[in-house]
Amino acid sequence: MFTPVEIIIAVVVLAAMIFVPIMRRLLGLIIRLAVFFVAVGIVAAGVTMIMNNETIFERPGIGQRVERFLTLNSAAASTTGSGSVTCVIESPPPPPPTAVEAKPHKHAAKKEPEIQTTRNDLSKAEPAPLDDIFPELIRRGFPGISREKLFQLSTDTVNSLGGWRIAKSNPSNFTLDTIYTSRIFKFEDDVRITIDPSGDIEVCARSGLARPGTTSLLRYFPGDLGSNVGHIKQFYEVLEPKMDEVYKEEQDKQNAKKPPQQ
Repeated sequence: MFTPVEIIIAVVVLAAMIFVPIMRRLLGLIIRLAVFFVAVGIVAAGVTMIMNNETIFERPGIGQRVERFLTLNSAAASTTGSGSVTCVIESPPPPPPTAVEAKPHKHAAKKEPEIQTTRNDLSKAEPAPLDDIFPELIRRGFPGISREKLFQLSTDTVNSLGGWRIAKSNPSNFTLDTIYTSRIFKFEDDVRITIDPSGDIEVCARSGLARPGTTSLLRYFPGDLGSNVGHIKQFYEVLEPKMDEVYKEEQDKQNAKKPPQQ
């Protein structure tokens, strides 16, 4: 409910907008500017989603996708495909200490072991609600293929994608740190790809504007307009046909070993 004072203020402002010429011009200018910025925002969002092969009309629905694209600037694949999972790209762990460094001092207090979380998933959580499942964010797994082979195919996939480049390749822990550069505005996004021992391939994407220490004013805009979800989707879509070929080759080898039927 409005108070009498609020109603009086609203009537006075409305009357001023109607009967005072300068106020009418100011109101018209404000309306035109608002329409202009809304139109520019809609066009920018549309172009961004088209370039990233994303749309607001897929699961889990328009409302959930618009909310995510405007409020989150990272994405990560998970077992559930939950849109609420975000990407935290941490620095790789330091190398293990040498034998001399590892030997504790006889008077040193025993240090509690540190627990590090390296995965951004909900593998041990409850299934994501139906209104939070993004098909693009369901992690892909390829059992039966070695980590070395998966790492090589992931590297080949990144090298075949336009706008992608490998910033750091670490075969020892099967991790690729890559950078995606947009074609028009030259924005950079960070994408980390990790091969798990189980054969799962984790993909985690974060807007470059979300990097620590970024000074751009755009860092205050919390959304990515779907770009990071699009990066994950693009990588998996190009990778999966390569995996199909590997499985087909393995099947052909197994068939060749079978004795001919009499």
